[in-house]
Amino acid sequence: MKISCVVPAYNEEKNLKKLVEELIPVLESHEETKDYEIILVNDNSTDNTPSIIDTLANENPRIKPVHRASTPGFGNAIKSGLKHASGDIVIPVMGNLSDDQTDLLKLVKKIEEGYDIAYGSRFIKGSSVEDYPITKIFANRIFNNVVRFLFGISHKDVTNAFKAYKRKVLETIGIENMEAEGFDLTVEIPLKAHILGFKSAEVPVNWYGRKRGIVKLKLSENALVYGKRLLKLFFWGNLVALRDLFSAVIKGSWISVLVAILIGFFILAGIFTFSGFSEVFGILRSASLYWILFSCSTIFLSFLLRTWRWSVILRSAGFVASRDMVFKCIMFGWLLNYLLPARLGDIARGIALKTTERVPLGMGLSTIVLERIFDIIALAVLLALPATLFYQKQFLWLEVISVGLVVALTLVLFLVYKFDEYIVRVLKGRVPKIKDSISLLKKGLDDIRNSMPAMAFCFALSIPIWLFEISSLFFAAKAINFDIPFLFATVSGIAAFIAQALPVTPAGIGVHEASITGVLALFGVPTSTGVSIALVDHFARGLIIYIFGLISAIHIGFASRGYFKRRDEMNKDGDG
Repeated sequence: MKISCVVPAYNEEKNLKKLVEELIPVLESHEETKDYEIILVNDNSTDNTPSIIDTLANENPRIKPVHRASTPGFGNAIKSGLKHASGDIVIPVMGNLSDDQTDLLKLVKKIEEGYDIAYGSRFIKGSSVEDYPITKIFANRIFNNVVRFLFGISHKDVTNAFKAYKRKVLETIGIENMEAEGFDLTVEIPLKAHILGFKSAEVPVNWYGRKRGIVKLKLSENALVYGKRLLKLFFWGNLVALRDLFSAVIKGSWISVLVAILIGFFILAGIFTFSGFSEVFGILRSASLYWILFSCSTIFLSFLLRTWRWSVILRSAGFVASRDMVFKCIMFGWLLNYLLPARLGDIARGIALKTTERVPLGMGLSTIVLERIFDIIALAVLLALPATLFYQKQFLWLEVISVGLVVALTLVLFLVYKFDEYIVRVLKGRVPKIKDSISLLKKGLDDIRNSMPAMAFCFALSIPIWLFEISSLFFAAKAINFDIPFLFATVSGIAAFIAQALPVTPAGIGVHEASITGVLALFGVPTSTGVSIALVDHFARGLIIYIFGLISAIHIGFASRGYFKRRDEMNKDGDG
């Protein structure tokens, strides 16, 4: 592979010669970098930089001089150098001697391992920083952490210009499409590559503060520029990433969604008519924020336990996924369930796991079915106590429905496992990969069957998951200054879940309120109070799901870029 080092230089007469003297021995002493070129870009310098560049180029044919007289700027200089670069790997190198030239080999080796981009990171184990002003370090850490949060990227030093790029990365982005004229180009290129799905890694590097010459990067002049660039990339990136992600999940007409939402609001309108809107509004107006936050906290804790449980089930089936991404996939799925009817969130969760962690969709969905079985068994166990202490005919029906759902879901898995060959014969015309999916499903179920202690642990986790879910209702009642026994909250919470097992409205709008209000009425709770408790509980759930679900959707959208990039490349190869 040929290496192109692009060196932007504005008034660097005191550094350029020394830089080249350090850089050439490093390039020539390693087999991986012996084929190289150094592109020295004079960016409107007013000192002896132009003549020094010409002298160096005359002495060494591998040095290419580039002289710029148009709009100055670090970004413009880099872009000019990129246009003259002919290497398979392109590495911007700072002209102020801030980079340790020996680290260049680490970047090249990382590219040779199969990565498209290698980040030189100054803030990971094995790196070092000398003479970095404390104000700049503070600003750097804040900005990089914002980048990591917004884009779901794990690398800790996106802003360092010292990176290695495969040529195809720059060609795909297009030098002509790079907008930054200043130092914000160090953010634009890697984030555009991240959005387009290129594979990246980071390596530790050493960085040294400028010893000679004038510092070019000034915080006061560049802070706003960096901020604008980041926001523009964030909105453009989400437009690209979420478009592909949601198109893989959501099919069909939006009319059905609108109809489902209208049904939910009609149910709510009926409840308000029956209970009295003014009474409910009067109760909610004095709701305690303190107890609402308690309600939110219990919902969040239930999701943490759901993450733990799903991770164990996946591991038992032979698939290891990062706990962080498992949590995000769960939140993304619940977000879709709160936006759309038909439990599309469960399918979305499986698709999200496939596109980010490469877990086959069939396996992801089957583990979700196992989760549902654990959930319903846990609910049946929790319902047994209030059904015994406060017998009502309706409780018996809830138990029957719970058991029926467990049997139905278990039967589905059993039929797929037992009659796999018949299912493949029937569906292979419509679903070409059905055989591979069912084979993986059977293998996963066999692995799970051989991990009974883990399954027992997953069931044990299901109990506190639902205790936290039920606690949300308990605290919702306290929020409106009304105390209900925990057993009452248990029955009403279980009734709400079972009522939403058949998806009618997104987020269970109306159904959630109707089921909780109806059960609480059996215990003598006034209808207006029951509706208020249900609304506070629904608000707490929605707040957690929408906040963490939206963040998760954005991170999954970016994390899935590699999957969609590979899919598009395969489709192109197929067309060819």
